[in-house]
Parts: sequence; C-alpha cells; structure tokens
Amino acid sequence: MGLRRSAIVRWAAFGLACLVFQAVVFARWIIAGDAHAHSSGGYTIPHAMKIATHIGQATAGLLFLALAAGLWWECRAQGRVTLKTAVFTGFCFSFWSNPYVSQFHYAAANNRYDLNVATWGPYLPGWRGDIPAIESFLMEIAYPVMLVWIFIALAVARLLALHRPHWSPRRTLAATTLVMLVCEPILTGAYQRLGGFAYPRALPGSLTLFEGQWYQLPINSTLSVVGFFIVPVLAMALHAGEGREVHLFRGSPQLPRRARPWGRLLAGVGLMNACTLGFQITMALASLISHPIDLPSWWDRPTS
Repeated sequence: MGLRRSAIVRWAAFGLACLVFQAVVFARWIIAGDAHAHSSGGYTIPHAMKIATHIGQATAGLLFLALAAGLWWECRAQGRVTLKTAVFTGFCFSFWSNPYVSQFHYAAANNRYDLNVATWGPYLPGWRGDIPAIESFLMEIAYPVMLVWIFIALAVARLLALHRPHWSPRRTLAATTLVMLVCEPILTGAYQRLGGFAYPRALPGSLTLFEGQWYQLPINSTLSVVGFFIVPVLAMALHAGEGREVHLFRGSPQLPRRARPWGRLLAGVGLMNACTLGFQITMALASLISHPIDLPSWWDRPTS
C-alpha cells in the first residue's frame, strides 16, 4: 500500500481539515464579538450545587492537566506518540461540534453557573438550534476527560486477557464492552452530579434512567459514548497485538522522522472528530423521538 493510501495519512488529512475548519469557525465567532461570557442571572441555583460545580471545575481541570502530563511522560519514555496521546489530543480538538447535539431540540443542557461563553453554534454550517445558548467549561472539557473511560476499558481488557488468555480479541472486546455499558452510567452520573451537564429530554418507553430528574440519563447516551468513543479505540488496541502498530498509525514508519509525531497526532484528531461527530448526530436524531422534562432554572437555556 502506498503512503498516500495509508491509514495514518488519510486520518491525518481529515484531522488537518478539521483543525482548519474549526479555526475558521472560531475566528468568525471571535471577530463577530460573540466570544464572551453570557450575562449572568435569570436563574437560581442551590448552594450545594454551587459547591458541587466548583468541585467539578477544579476536578476536571486538575484531571485534564494530570492526563496531559502523564501522556507527555509516556511519549517521552516510549520515544513516540502513543495511541492514548493521539486520542487525548483528538478529544481536545473535537468539542467544537458540541452545538450540533441541540440541532433540532435543546438536547444537552449546560450549567449556567459554570464558566461559559455564548455558543458558536450559529457559525457552524447547517446549525439551526435555538439561541441564545451557551457552551460551558464542564461540558467541553468532558471530551478530553473522557479518556479516563478509555483507560478503564483498557484496564478491564488487560484483566480479561490475563485471566482468559485463550479468548480471542473479538471475545475480549465484546466482554469489555458489556462491562463498560455498566460502568459508563456510573461515571457519567458522577460527572453530572458535579454540575457537568444535564439531559433535558427523555426517551419514551422507560429508556431513561432517573427519568424526570435533572440528572436523568437516556440510554442512548451510554450506548453512544461506549459505541463511538470506547469501542473504536479498544478494538484497535486489542487487534493490533503485542509489538504491532494499531490501525490508526499504519504507515507511520514510511513518514519522514520529523513528520511522524505530527502525523500521529493529526491522525488522532481525525479519528476523534469522526467519532465525536457520530456521537453528536446520534444524540441529535434521538432528540427527535424524545420528550422534554422540567429543568431547574440553572439548566435552562438563557432567555435573553
């Protein structure tokens, strides 16, 4: 296979295109003067929730820095950009598409007490969501922090491989996926309780955990997180095997030495943007068959 047709070049090219695209979107947003915090007020929030939000902000921020530092040292120790580092970098440059979740309905609620800015949604092609709207710190940093979910999945897979060495990668993947379908609501639920975000719409047919509560969790969220973010990375890691390059990086040895780290990082950006867009589209489509619930005012959209 030629270099131009290799997986790393294709994913890196898509990643570069995503970076250029979001640079244009954010530049237009900034030039128009919309890159500012939304006016505060117009809502009430319990004191306990204020404290939880501050704890959530501090925890997410420190976790982000810890992940970045740990991955930096991992790359230096191995002398290359690792899969986890590429995925983390991709997460850091994929939050731009978050407004698409609320393409048809207000489907992902930002915490108005959290650090926030007016949404850049109007500058995204085809976006037709309601305004005014905001994008909050805890909502956007949730993407790179979600690497913890992937760490847990990889740890579960290693345990299964240790105790079930005769299992095939496909069987280990299936078993780990089932475990993560149980773990994911717990992890996301904890993040929600710390003021991370809320789902203002519930699925019909009792397919929403804690339905009617602001911390409710539609099952499509869990299925989408596991299906779009965890399974692709886990599948690559399991099928690569010991000493082999994962699919995402196939062809990297053919790149010039100085270009390899950038190629691997850009490939990670491409992969996670594709995964994130798949997640956003799925959640937006699910909002078409869901119904709204009453939310506390700090989760409602701003009205002016």
